[in-house]
Amino acid sequence: MDDARERQEIRRRRRRFRLLLVGTVVVFALVSLLVGLLAGGFPTTWWERGDPPGWVAMIGAVFAVSGLVAEVAALVWMVRSGGYRADRESRLWTLGWGRRRALARAVRRGVVDSPDDLPWLRTTAAQMVRQRRFVLLLGGLTTMNLGQALLSFAPVWLVLLGITGVMFGLSCWQILRDARHAAAFLRAHPADPAVTAPTGSR
Repeated sequence: MDDARERQEIRRRRRRFRLLLVGTVVVFALVSLLVGLLAGGFPTTWWERGDPPGWVAMIGAVFAVSGLVAEVAALVWMVRSGGYRADRESRLWTLGWGRRRALARAVRRGVVDSPDDLPWLRTTAAQMVRQRRFVLLLGGLTTMNLGQALLSFAPVWLVLLGITGVMFGLSCWQILRDARHAAAFLRAHPADPAVTAPTGSR
């Protein structure tokens, strides 16, 4: 695949991913709207704003602001470290989801089935290592949600906090586990500039 066709394929697959992401957000928003419209069927005490003690409200405000700061720091880190650009221009976009999952599984196992796969495996491993930045992003979001729950003191906020906390906790555990395996893979298979083709792994 020549460079022009490859860049075009990368842009096409990025657009498809963005459409999928936007679609997911729209569906989530519609579901949230539906829940809001049906809220009359739930006990009103679940939705009523409580009256938290002063010290609880203060802690909630600190958590909310700290979470927002962590979110901004994660985004700045993502851009300034070059990780965002590397992921945006990575040749992994030219591969199908099945092929990318197979590469990720090989990195986790630390195996190289074919020498021709090594550049792709290193690119996949480098991307998995870079995904550690999402831990800060998810941690900031969870902290911000905790602050909002303490400020509102509504039972529904506490339930949502528990659900999202479990989901984000499992996601962070998987991200850190994959990053650890990927870092070990990169140490075991260092780059050889003489034989390794660039695949956007910086």
